[in-house]
Amino acid sequence: MDPANDQFLELLLRHQTEVKAFIGSVIRNRQARDDVFQEVAIILWKRFSEYDPNRPFGAWARGIAVNKILQELRQQKRFPAVLEPSAMEAICRAFDREELDSDGRRDALAECIESLPARSRQLLAMRYEEGWSCEDISKSLSLSCDAVYQALSRVRSKLAMCVDWRLKSQEVRPLHGGGS
Repeated sequence: MDPANDQFLELLLRHQTEVKAFIGSVIRNRQARDDVFQEVAIILWKRFSEYDPNRPFGAWARGIAVNKILQELRQQKRFPAVLEPSAMEAICRAFDREELDSDGRRDALAECIESLPARSRQLLAMRYEEGWSCEDISKSLSLSCDAVYQALSRVRSKLAMCVDWRLKSQEVRPLHGGGS
């Protein structure tokens, strides 16, 4: 398979829930919502060469969804408009802000994982990247399954605290320069 195809499928699968949620926030009829999502997915596929990977895929996909929804409203009147176009744009901006928050959380998590001791990173990789069962991990590391669960719990707690700390420290930025 072509690497561009792989990249497209990975991005679409990662963002399909939020794109469907966005479409569902505007279109209440399930069948119409599913139809619009399928049409949006086809447009995304056809126009993927235009996608700028330096920008969030979700925002690009939602922009295409807004255009498709507006086009459907004008042309076919297949579903009743529950929102004005300006309201759809406001919802789109809210999704964009949420996506930026999510990206910040993902970045913070990656930094926190890097700061973990090698043994903790190994444990996380075995469980979440490689999908090993508790029994497999316990055999590999010569630990009881209970010890594996406790270790994973401690690592997850440390990661949660680290991510929260990093996100809070990003929110509170010192003011530089002159006064207001």
